[in-house]
Amino acid sequence: MGKFVCVLVLQLLISTASVAQGTSWETAIQRVEQSSKEYFDYAVEVGGTSWAGTAYNGYQFDRHLCAIVGRMLEQVEAIKEIETLEYPPIDATSDPHDLLVFSISLENWTIAARRALSMSQDERINVWNLDCVGEMGIPANLFMESAQPNAAFDLNGQTLLVYGDIEAGFFDRLKAELDANPEVTEVALGSGGGSVRDALLAGYEIRTRGLSTTIYGNCFSACPLVFMGGERRVLWASPSRLGFHQIYTGNGNALPVEDPIYRLTARYMADMGVNPQVVIPWMLSAQPHEMFEPEVSDLCAPGVATFVQRVCGW
Repeated sequence: MGKFVCVLVLQLLISTASVAQGTSWETAIQRVEQSSKEYFDYAVEVGGTSWAGTAYNGYQFDRHLCAIVGRMLEQVEAIKEIETLEYPPIDATSDPHDLLVFSISLENWTIAARRALSMSQDERINVWNLDCVGEMGIPANLFMESAQPNAAFDLNGQTLLVYGDIEAGFFDRLKAELDANPEVTEVALGSGGGSVRDALLAGYEIRTRGLSTTIYGNCFSACPLVFMGGERRVLWASPSRLGFHQIYTGNGNALPVEDPIYRLTARYMADMGVNPQVVIPWMLSAQPHEMFEPEVSDLCAPGVATFVQRVCGW
């Protein structure tokens, strides 16, 4: 099949008007689904197994989501490289396992496309800003203004998806969502951070209810504090990360370590079973405009996570 470039397919199928209606995106999704099936069927026939391993469950999903969201936001040049896929030949020159993995990548493209289609424009901008800008070769200066940066809540079975800024009032909004949905057992987070006060209150509320936490987007600044509230704090295989930096005022000035907010934060961490003697220095190591991102292998020992796939826990 040679090289197949998603951008070429989308340019052929999608006009500005049809994108708004979603019609041509659905056509593209159907074609990629068909390709995924062809690769999967051949790989199973030749390789004798349909199991690639749990490590590939979310294979390239984040790359595909950023490429698709970037195209929807007309950031075409920025996503040119990550939306380019080289289709391996479906014949004996290809390893069956590699073809199986490639079919998973294509399937994840369709999942990412459907997720992006379901978003509002502001939700796409929030995903772009948090998970794409500055990553995968996308320039860090392509941050876009969102009319609705504050956290959005969405129920997915027993999981409450929380994505966006942790603004003043976040705790009250989270509590109201949990009160309205008592079946929730897990809170999944994606956020660039925000109010430390609301993050601490939200974490205590999550722990009081005995809920688990996980992430499904980057979790920076105040977001890891909310994550620590989980009775179980789970990280699955994903490029999404936790990031820490100094606490700062509304005008961007870092607060000194002597400020009472650090004592409150350290006490909260201890209450959550997290070692503040490890994590507070992580916070202090990065200026407000920077981010310290520990290796996932370093998250279990201080109790930040209780399970990291293929690393620790359970």
